[in-house]
Amino acid sequence: MTDLPDLPPYDPTSAESLADPFPEYARRRAGGCPIAPVESLEVPFWTLFGYDDIRSALLAPKTFSNRYGNTPVFQKSIGFFADAPTHTHFRAIFRKRLSPESLAALKPQVQALAERLLADMLAKGPLVELHDDFALPLPVKVVSILLGIPGEDYPRLKHWSDALMDNAFGKDNQAFLEVYQGVCAFFDAFLDERYATLAAAGIETPALEHIGTVLPDDWISDAICADYMGRKLTRDEQRIALMGLLVGGNETTTSLITNVMWRLLERPELWEQTKADPDRLIPVAIEESLRFDAPTLGTFRTTLCPVEVAGVEIDAKQKLMMAYGAANRDPKMFEDPETFRLDRDLKTVSRHLAFGAGSHSCPGAPLSRMEVGIVLRLFVQHMPQVALAGPAERSVGYNFWGRRSLPLCIG
Repeated sequence: MTDLPDLPPYDPTSAESLADPFPEYARRRAGGCPIAPVESLEVPFWTLFGYDDIRSALLAPKTFSNRYGNTPVFQKSIGFFADAPTHTHFRAIFRKRLSPESLAALKPQVQALAERLLADMLAKGPLVELHDDFALPLPVKVVSILLGIPGEDYPRLKHWSDALMDNAFGKDNQAFLEVYQGVCAFFDAFLDERYATLAAAGIETPALEHIGTVLPDDWISDAICADYMGRKLTRDEQRIALMGLLVGGNETTTSLITNVMWRLLERPELWEQTKADPDRLIPVAIEESLRFDAPTLGTFRTTLCPVEVAGVEIDAKQKLMMAYGAANRDPKMFEDPETFRLDRDLKTVSRHLAFGAGSHSCPGAPLSRMEVGIVLRLFVQHMPQVALAGPAERSVGYNFWGRRSLPLCIG
């Protein structure tokens, strides 16, 4: 075991880190002790910066637990915020809509949505705002289809999603609770309506057979009708599930769309290469963007027992941030990690941790990849002369990395 290095405390909310967190990640990895305490927020925690340490922790849920939530704030063990086997059963309720077969059936709807949004954006040209005109609405509208809520609500849903993520990670617990209550009330209205429909049909106990017959075929009905370890979900479990699906279904994809276009257009030769060989390079560009610009810079686990991590003894019941953004640029794992490249081997670059690893890896990763693959092919086809039209502005939240604004000239 080694002592902590004599370095300034790590502050992910500093102006320098918010502008560009990656130089500090590199300094921490190179300093001989890729772990640091964070004491600048309402709740303290540790941050891990090395690929091997982070991946090992993610694959050891009996030591690094998810049962206290994936933020620095200790949360009640419920739903997605649990360990196996309860988490496994809970996740299974909602994962079926993200299976390869389900995504294949959904793909035509995603394609049609993307085409309509692109047509609307192109009509505004020659100067457009990629985030507001396209990258924001598409993923929210897609997740709205899966949830079973009107797609027209997307501005409000996106506002709530951003507010939850901005404040959930120890920044402002009171602000988080206020937004949380609003989102609960929103989903409660849909749940109450579904239960009223069942009651009007004389159904006292919802069952899977009622999905697609009495009730719509979507995630809200899953939350009502599915069996969970011999019982139905409680209202709190339903809320947690629907809220998690809302946030997880749009944040990463919105950032991935803006991030990948930002990097491809920063160096126009990369955009030219992508246009020349889209079938081969679009998948590489997506994975390289996830590696180079992880949309979620990290997630949290809680130690269940004393454990040595990166040479430092950590007590039980300590929160650790697994800094995906740092792991994905670890030179021990990736060659020339500080350069965005399209000549990487697809299998190798896909070892990034942008979607986590292990039993709690992001279940929506295939949906996100599908959406962005559709988007890039449309962009190559319909706006081949696109170029950056001004500086990009980053999204809010120290734990997230995307472009809140990306002005483009579409030619």
